[in-house]
Formats: sequence, C-alpha cells, structure tokens
Amino acid sequence: MESGGHMKAKDIMHRDPITVKADTTLKELAQLFIEKEISGAPVVDRAGKLLGVVSQTDLVRRDREMKSSPDVPSYYRTGHGAPEEIGRGFQFEDPDYTRVSDVMTPAVLSAREETPVEDIATMMLSKHIHRVIITRDGKLTGIVTSMDMLRALLALAGRKGAVREV
Repeated sequence: MESGGHMKAKDIMHRDPITVKADTTLKELAQLFIEKEISGAPVVDRAGKLLGVVSQTDLVRRDREMKSSPDVPSYYRTGHGAPEEIGRGFQFEDPDYTRVSDVMTPAVLSAREETPVEDIATMMLSKHIHRVIITRDGKLTGIVTSMDMLRALLALAGRKGAVREV
C-alpha cells in the first residue's frame, strides 16, 4: 500500500456534479447549461451508473462536423468557466424530440476514486483535456477539473512552505 502522503482523486474531486439523464431533451439540456453556466455534463442512468458525457458542442450540428480531435469528446476539452457560444442562432437538431442519448459520447475518460492525482494529471496532459470523471464501481462519484489540479498543487506547495497565502 502507498504511504499516506499521496493525494488521490477522491481527495480533490467535486462531489455530486450536475448530471443529466439519457432521455433529457436537447432543449432541456440547453436550458440546464445556460442556467448552471456549465459547458457539459456526465450522463447517468437512474441508478447513477455512468453512461456517457454530453457537451454544448454536441448540441450544435456544425460543431460536430468540425471537431478538432474526434477521439476526445469536447466535454473533456472545454475549460470550466469558458462556455462555448450558446444561444446565438444555433442549429439544434430538433430540440423537442432529440434526446441526450442521441448525441452523447459514451464515456471513455474516467478514473477511479483511488487513482493517484499524478495519474490524472498525466491523463489530462496527454489527452489535452480539462476534466476527468471519477467513478466507484462504475458509478459516478465526482469530477476532477484542471482547476482542482491547480488547487491541489498549491495546497501541496503550501504544506511545504513554498507558497504564502495571498
């Protein structure tokens, strides 16, 4: 076993992130993104099992064709607090009938609660992503964002006396 000095995903993650269900309509999804000022959300079933992720880009047809890196969904790449444009002449795919399940990306980038923070940092850097979903037994328990990583770094530096509180 590791010594107690190592931070794990569960130590720095946001618990109870905003999630959506697979049968949520795109109109409801857009309203949620605007209300909560988020650019993406994990998709879960009734039991809380992780099914996928959906982002603002998934709402927009033309963006889907222009994705720069199709193997990594935009959900993971968009920085928190930097929402993509929403609401300006969007071409929604029939927002009243299309469901999240029709446009979401099956979840691929997740880590376990026990995953060391260093491993998550490596994943973020190598995949150029800003958030990683954290699971326990396949169920969503939290999200680690690039901002969480910076806070963890500052906390560690502070413990070593390298950084003074501002």
